[in-house]
Amino acid sequence: MKKLITVTTVLCLLTFLLFPLYSGGQAEAKAKPVKLVGASMLPTEHIYYRAMMKFGDLLKKHYKGPLEVDVHHSGDLGSEKDYFEFMMQGISVDFAFIAPSWIATWSKKAAFMDTPFLWRDYNHKVKALESGVFKSLEKGLIAKGVRILGYGGGGTRNMILRKPVKTMNDLPKVLMRVMGSPIQAKVFNATGVQATPMAYAEVYNAIKTGVVDGLENEAAAVVTMKFYEVAPYIVLTRHTLTIRPFCFSEKRLQSFPKDLRNAILKAGAEAGKWARDTEASEDWAILQKMSGEGKIQLIEFDNAEMIKRATPVVEAYAKELGVEDILRNLRNIK
Repeated sequence: MKKLITVTTVLCLLTFLLFPLYSGGQAEAKAKPVKLVGASMLPTEHIYYRAMMKFGDLLKKHYKGPLEVDVHHSGDLGSEKDYFEFMMQGISVDFAFIAPSWIATWSKKAAFMDTPFLWRDYNHKVKALESGVFKSLEKGLIAKGVRILGYGGGGTRNMILRKPVKTMNDLPKVLMRVMGSPIQAKVFNATGVQATPMAYAEVYNAIKTGVVDGLENEAAAVVTMKFYEVAPYIVLTRHTLTIRPFCFSEKRLQSFPKDLRNAILKAGAEAGKWARDTEASEDWAILQKMSGEGKIQLIEFDNAEMIKRATPVVEAYAKELGVEDILRNLRNIK
């Protein structure tokens, strides 16, 4: 009996001594923050990096648990193609803005989002996105492991060239870099431009050395990538409005508790809207400021003939991809 009391006393003493360590360790494990990693090929001043930082702020507002958001920039985690692969696998990168032309590597239909001459104006684009016009594409991407949380991109894309272009007759003299999606080259070739796909990181030096005459892009890129140094002529073709899906790893998303999943979905949609509204508001102001500083020359351009030449190509492409319903719905939006 005495021996039993002694053993019991020792066990109680050990429990008393070890409980703080156990409970403290358990509390520490519970308090360990979830870490989310975002990535961009672009520098910190670019709208997509800023929008991902905004996403982090919104997420911490909607989710009260311990959370760490780390956003990389300037391509230190690779290219957008790499980010998308990482997200599909659920490793290295959790979220990023991805060009549809890169997404098209795994979903050909996604390339249609980037089709030139698709949008009439910014309001048309906003109405289309709010109507869920790309829902069928989104479902297909979820099956591949990536979810679109929202849509950024609000800038108007124009031609950025090292030489002036004023009329349709000038277009055949222009060798212009386009994104890798096949529709880009097809559409611009139809308008008369000599279009050639090229990696984005190579474009500045290619213009500088005369390999190409320029590219097409929005105002934010003119500033952040300093294209104005080698291509100061901005030809206002207004051929498209940028759209950049804000993507998140589906595998990672489903690994989180419901409250965090809901916060990510909400913050992602809000960050996408913030990105496109902010870019749209800054876009023209950037060009005007640079023009006033003498860094660029703005050239007005009547794009009616470009649209006319591009339309059959766009329609044929929609049929080829099986997205004729999307094109029809877009055209029916008033």
